[in-house]
Amino acid sequence: MIPRPLAKYVADLATFPADAALGLRNEGLRGLWVAITTRTLHRLVRVSRLRVFAQPLDVIPEVTVPTGVTITPLRLEQIPLLAPIAGARDRERFRRLLEVGCSGLAAWRGDRAVGYAWVATEMRPEVSQCQLELPATAAYLWDLYVVPAERGSGVGSALASERLRTARALGRAEGWRMITPDNAASLRTLQRSGASTRVVGEMRYLKVGTRLYSRFSPCQPTRH
Repeated sequence: MIPRPLAKYVADLATFPADAALGLRNEGLRGLWVAITTRTLHRLVRVSRLRVFAQPLDVIPEVTVPTGVTITPLRLEQIPLLAPIAGARDRERFRRLLEVGCSGLAAWRGDRAVGYAWVATEMRPEVSQCQLELPATAAYLWDLYVVPAERGSGVGSALASERLRTARALGRAEGWRMITPDNAASLRTLQRSGASTRVVGEMRYLKVGTRLYSRFSPCQPTRH
């Protein structure tokens, strides 16, 4: 039996050819680079800084789902249908997320998957290794993806809106997100989602081998 730490590397090698081809086909050289770095460089070392945003869920902007597109909760038996947009590594991650109680959403054009997004009510290791203490009143929102052919069509905004509704249906009052300052697409989606969104802090993390060090620095309360 292969030891668990080594099994991850074996799985990375086994899934790399197909995932690299999929990344290149869907995202070009950027997709290929992601397939490579997640299995090599980011296994060894990774440094990042993210802003943490909180969005109230009392008022969610009305967004019209594009004609021909439906957004539904993701079910375990549907995960194989995501193969054209998510590699084997991600599909296995999605399976684990559903099994631990996270909520996935999938966007479909007919029977073809064109996007997905995720909601969690607790910061489990399967969601993120960063030590973000999520308030009991908040849900964590992450990993919204839309295929390039559908970007700009409204699918991303519809997924973002439905993700907020899912978080509210789970009994949460806020949706929290972590976004790197240079992620312009995610910041635009956040801006369209609601004007009352606020920055609640900053997360910094350093990953070296199997060790990850993270620190959340909350924003100082505004004095009036």
